[in-house]
Amino acid sequence: MSTTACANCGTPLIGKYCSECGQRHHDHAVDHFWHFTAEALEDFTHADSRLWQTLSALLFRPGFLTREFLQGHRVRYLPPVRLYLVISLIFFVIAGLDSRIAPQAVVLSYNGKSMQYHVIGTAAGGAAAIGETPAARQRVCEHTGTYIEQHAGWLARLGPRVTQSCVAAVAEGGLERLNEAVEHNLERAMFVLLPLLALTMKPLYRKPRRHYVEHLLFLLHDQTFVFVVLAAATVLKMITSSAAVLDPVDTLITLYIPIYFYKAMRHVYGQGPWLTLGKVTALGVAYLFLGLLMLTATVSFTFLML
Repeated sequence: MSTTACANCGTPLIGKYCSECGQRHHDHAVDHFWHFTAEALEDFTHADSRLWQTLSALLFRPGFLTREFLQGHRVRYLPPVRLYLVISLIFFVIAGLDSRIAPQAVVLSYNGKSMQYHVIGTAAGGAAAIGETPAARQRVCEHTGTYIEQHAGWLARLGPRVTQSCVAAVAEGGLERLNEAVEHNLERAMFVLLPLLALTMKPLYRKPRRHYVEHLLFLLHDQTFVFVVLAAATVLKMITSSAAVLDPVDTLITLYIPIYFYKAMRHVYGQGPWLTLGKVTALGVAYLFLGLLMLTATVSFTFLML
């Protein structure tokens, strides 16, 4: 490896990094294990690492990363799309582990006119959570299909298909299979939700005019922040079940997320407090509506694809 030229593109080297392609020059071969390990640890833990700079700014400086990116100050931080992809992957992995450690089930009931449901832990509810017998579980699926036929409007024709898919899911893999499929599809659904939310922000910022990509970037950073906070809270829940610990944390998260969005919006768009408050409220309503719509569509799609 003793060379004065870049191993990647052959450009003569001046310093540790290639001036043409940016690759770092290594004095040792890649199969030198201890050097490889030391470099990996340095890249991951160094105080000036882009990872830690990005996470610190993301958590404690609302809107800062978005402003930095829009102003062209980008080299010190992870790119927003890459950051979102990595954090969302970590979040859904943690959420999947939590659902296996402390599994939950949806208890459905049908009175002939409407469906009611609530979530319980299967450790407490056992098989009764989805029906004590295969016949009881099949009735839940049939009730779901009937409800869709009666109340889903132009989607009513999908009722029999939903019933069939539900029965197949319960018979072949139980609720675990359905939960895994829903979690997998929710990851994809988020790629649709954020661009739709960015569209709802366009009418809010007509004067001065803002580009669509600015709104999308703002939402990418904010949603990444939400994933980081929820992932940390989920890990804490996996570590302890103490209400004295979890209740204050849940309260803090519930308060901090809307405050974070408000501060981020003020920092990025630079408008007054009352105007920003109105717009962040409108964004929250759109987020709730589109989120519920996306969740319903994701669960329905999952049923149909089983």
